[in-house]
Amino acid sequence: MYPELFQIGNLTIYSYGVMIALAILVGAVALYREAPREGITPDLILEAILVTSISGLLGSRLLFVALNWELFQGRWLDILFAQFAGLSFHGALFGGVISLYLWTSWRKVNFLKMADLMAPYLALGYAFGRVGCLLNACCYGKVSGFAWAFPTIASDGSLRHPVQLYASLGAILIFVALKLLRPVRPFVGFIIIMLFALYGVLRFTTEFFRFGETVWLNLTTAQLFSLGLILGSLALLAFIHFAVPAKDRKKDSKKGSAKTNKKSTEKTNKKSTEKTNKKSTEKTNKKPTSKTTKKPATKNDKKSSQKPAKPAKKISEKPTKK
Repeated sequence: MYPELFQIGNLTIYSYGVMIALAILVGAVALYREAPREGITPDLILEAILVTSISGLLGSRLLFVALNWELFQGRWLDILFAQFAGLSFHGALFGGVISLYLWTSWRKVNFLKMADLMAPYLALGYAFGRVGCLLNACCYGKVSGFAWAFPTIASDGSLRHPVQLYASLGAILIFVALKLLRPVRPFVGFIIIMLFALYGVLRFTTEFFRFGETVWLNLTTAQLFSLGLILGSLALLAFIHFAVPAKDRKKDSKKGSAKTNKKSTEKTNKKSTEKTNKKSTEKTNKKPTSKTTKKPATKNDKKSSQKPAKPAKKISEKPTKK
């Protein structure tokens, strides 16, 4: 396909790296705009994207190296990837989530709320990444006779499943589903759990059309990881549904939103209160101080004061008849 897009001198621009950069850029712009609606400051979301992007790339590389250790024995410098080749999205997912948890604990931000906000764009980033796989001619599918099959390897002219496009379209559907579920989520943290479950289903399904070796029960290593994601996510949802009362879930979500909103609104509240206090003090200073002044006496008051008081009538006592 097109693993190399163009060259600038000795610098080669790879298609897979460009797609990863586009995924991070699109996610950063969208999250920067959506963060204030969730009560999260945009600066924090940019910092979170930087942390999760770096740790996600490291996690994806480390998991790939661990699963293919025989390829790197005695070739330690090859572990440091330079062309975004040899990555695992499972490792990127776990590395990004773990680093996000550590970062939110350090920054004192609600982890579940931040994870729910970023979860849909992780799926969208996966869609960009699979398009990069197609351009890079990696992660290709099995030989197929379907009408939409086409050669995905430059050295091989056989028609194959465009499994990269299958995964990309499925990730876009997950992105749409998570965006629709977010306004009606039953509790904070539901979206990130659904991301794990839906991605597990997508990856488990697409692996049947992807070229690769099976390790157990005619399943690939990625399918076994995906089964673990599906079962773990369903078990966690069942535990929350049956073990945690609905009132407590709502309380936890309100507490989490209150904590994140508190820090972002403190500055604005202080400024607004200072402005209102200044205005109120200026008004009170402008008003004249109330002095106790005697009202001039009216004519009626003068007449009433000049007239002598009428003598009280004497009550004559009548003798009682005997």
